[in-house]
Amino acid sequence: MEHNFRRTWDGIAWQRHAHILVQMRHGASNVQRVPDKVNGDAGLEFFTLDGCLYQCFAPEDPGNTPKTSSAMKQKATRDLPKLKEYEDTLAKLLCGLKCSRWILFCPVLDDKAVIAHVRAKGAEVAALGLSFLSADFEALVQSQDDFTAEATKLRELPIGPDLLIAQPSEEEITAQESTDLVVTLDGKLSRAYPLVTESKRTKIRRTYVKNHIKGGNTLASLKSEHPMLWERAWQTISAEESRLEMLGAAGEAAPAERLQESLSRIEEGLRKDLPHVAHSTLTAISAGTLSDWLMRCPLDFDGDP
Repeated sequence: MEHNFRRTWDGIAWQRHAHILVQMRHGASNVQRVPDKVNGDAGLEFFTLDGCLYQCFAPEDPGNTPKTSSAMKQKATRDLPKLKEYEDTLAKLLCGLKCSRWILFCPVLDDKAVIAHVRAKGAEVAALGLSFLSADFEALVQSQDDFTAEATKLRELPIGPDLLIAQPSEEEITAQESTDLVVTLDGKLSRAYPLVTESKRTKIRRTYVKNHIKGGNTLASLKSEHPMLWERAWQTISAEESRLEMLGAAGEAAPAERLQESLSRIEEGLRKDLPHVAHSTLTAISAGTLSDWLMRCPLDFDGDP
């Protein structure tokens, strides 16, 4: 059964995520990461004290099954022979440990032909009689679907600073600046900052647009990786938006001060409801939410049409 896991990863991010999943399965104290800064990683990402050798691979185009399958086969063809090539190095690392499994760990597994290929290459290596391989050695290919329990548990955990957030590109910012939403934003900013120059106001507008995109990307990552926390964040934002629409943003304070007040209320609400989420993540969500409100009109100033 296939689950709704993120399919597209860059190599470094996938290796980090896979390491956490493997630690959750085997126990963190039973997993050894193999660094690659000095003379490469000898064909392994990490190994476990119960005899599993892991190599990670994140296909570039997981939506293209033939291309992805070919790339996964090539990865196994390149890396399984490294067990022989680096036999002496690996024997020293493993220090007498007998390993029964070599696992190609990928985000996705869509083609049975990849399994057949990896197992065949594994049988070739098993026949070599390497000192650190057990008599029942097998090569497998696994994906997030094989780590459902661990992935589900991980999604429910509080998050730190490692949430991966796509940064807005200059092209994205420029494209959004030409939308009707930004026309509304321009009107709001002209009233919030009536004394600044046009060029300064343009820079302020660009900052709000950038925050809007980044905030959306942050919520998307939170929804994908930690859906329970995303639900709590969304409830907090919705509640504050409802309060704002009911009471309005009018008052004696200047617009710029009301902007800061609204931003502070969002941040305070998120900190209370998501106390273990990184401050940088909450800031990105808060700034993006404020920008969104300015564009969609939940946040209004006196004199707005």
